[in-house]
Amino acid sequence: MKRIVSIILFFGLITSGCLGDSPYDPQAKCGTPTNLTFEKGSNTFSWNMNTMGEGYYEVQYGEPGFSLGKGTTVVTYKNSYSLPLYQNNKYDLYVRKNCGTANGRSNWAGPVTVLASSTTTCVQPAYATYTKTTSSALSSTFDAAVSWENDGISAYETVLTTSSASPASGELAVAGQKAVYIGLSKTVNYNFFVRKRCADNTYSPFYGPYPIKWN
Repeated sequence: MKRIVSIILFFGLITSGCLGDSPYDPQAKCGTPTNLTFEKGSNTFSWNMNTMGEGYYEVQYGEPGFSLGKGTTVVTYKNSYSLPLYQNNKYDLYVRKNCGTANGRSNWAGPVTVLASSTTTCVQPAYATYTKTTSSALSSTFDAAVSWENDGISAYETVLTTSSASPASGELAVAGQKAVYIGLSKTVNYNFFVRKRCADNTYSPFYGPYPIKWN
């Protein structure tokens, strides 16, 4: 009888070890955001930054009842985002953490159903990041692909310059796309700027200077 009980306990331990935050489950390494809140005055969606690992957050929003994968997705490195919502419209909001290739993505948190009491003001982009490539180690040039906090709807103006002064205007970038610069000199330090063009054809202040260089 003792042998049978021992076997049952042994298998029970194995079963309990397979549940929860298993180190072999990519989602378990990338905790799901909690404490989802919505600030009506600024249409800001926020959550707790208690998830594990480096990475960023993916926010998805749309009409109430929309299916995940069919909403509008935005990316942010912060634990909040001012969504481009319109007054008196209802939305469902979701968020998850993307912890990178090794640790995967968390489960989606949400939905939070909200009623926007105002139309979002023209919000300045809050971050930028870039990847760089070169044809060879001996090449004197490199290419850079720059992305920034993008709401997936608005148009943006971008500038790449060697000056640190904020520009007067920039080149139009299609919503959701990156700015790609080819043939940059490896010996020159560049500065990137980006601003948002809003629904009433006004512009946010430029974000930048954001440095881009080979080394």
